[in-house]
Amino acid sequence: MSMSRGDLVALTGGTGFVGSHVADALLGAGFRVRALVRRPDDVAWLKGAGVDLVKGDVRDATTLPALVEGASAVVHVAGKTSARNEAEYMDANAGGTANVAAAVRAHAAHAHVVLVSSQAAGGPSLGGTPVKVSDTARPVSSYGRSKLAGEEALKGAGVPFTILRPCAVYGPRETAIRDLFVAASRGLVPVIAGGKPRIHMVYGPDAAAAVVGALERGPRGETFFVAHPEVLDFGAIAATLADLPSRRPFRLPIPAAAIRGAGRLVGALSAFGKGPPVFNSEKADEMLQAAWLCDVSEAQVALGQPFRTDFRTGAKLTWDWYLDRGWIVDRGGKIRRTGEPNDTASNGAADGR
Repeated sequence: MSMSRGDLVALTGGTGFVGSHVADALLGAGFRVRALVRRPDDVAWLKGAGVDLVKGDVRDATTLPALVEGASAVVHVAGKTSARNEAEYMDANAGGTANVAAAVRAHAAHAHVVLVSSQAAGGPSLGGTPVKVSDTARPVSSYGRSKLAGEEALKGAGVPFTILRPCAVYGPRETAIRDLFVAASRGLVPVIAGGKPRIHMVYGPDAAAAVVGALERGPRGETFFVAHPEVLDFGAIAATLADLPSRRPFRLPIPAAAIRGAGRLVGALSAFGKGPPVFNSEKADEMLQAAWLCDVSEAQVALGQPFRTDFRTGAKLTWDWYLDRGWIVDRGGKIRRTGEPNDTASNGAADGR
């Protein structure tokens, strides 16, 4: 089903980081957007965006017909990135996707479903070779297995679909990787595991452009990785972050053993908290994989070259956005916008590599 300006796109996860950029991209492409929200009184980045709202939750199938009816496409971004156990991940990421697909089949049978899954569904690289979508999926975490189960649920639902697997997504509005930018602003950049693990990253608006590219291409039952083709190791990421403040921060080596220990400790302490753990042993193991690389050559061509922003450029844009919004606070003249002169850089602090 080809898409035209003015067509209605139903969206889940629009109040989150990636979903809000998807909403912006859809509106920018001329589509109308109807978004599923759990709390209509707190719609975060969707406020004032011109998006129609439907109250509901992907885990509650009864709320989804009102979302998808009349839609030409459904973009499913919502999901859990942290949970207490695998059952919680499965309920949200596999069960939620199954519910969305069932609603489309019953109430919008010709709608193109674009599932925003995760690189975690495919698993890390073996021997450093980029993973292809044709490779056997080898997820190494509860989260990855739940995202793969969501993909399988969609494939078996009998609806038109495209699956996108983003790698690590960063950019304006992001609140997890943001901690690294904040640390840099305070004079400290961690260098994890000797800086050796290698990954791909993707700038949030570029990930959203891939969604629009998938809609314009139409449903062909395809799966694509979503990543800028630039290969980054943790050392290169630390070096880029260290260049952002006007006074060069100290680079603090953090060995893999410390990351694993922190995962065990935080995971154990989370048992006494109310919410899911933000970090645990499983997330530490994911972080410390030797390589999370994927082949995006087909995606670049098929989706209209959406991955345009390399990490150095995207990091500068993200830094400036955090600074403008007060998410990074100037402390004694150590911070500048990235386009401003850097008169104090030569006075930089020690480098802990």
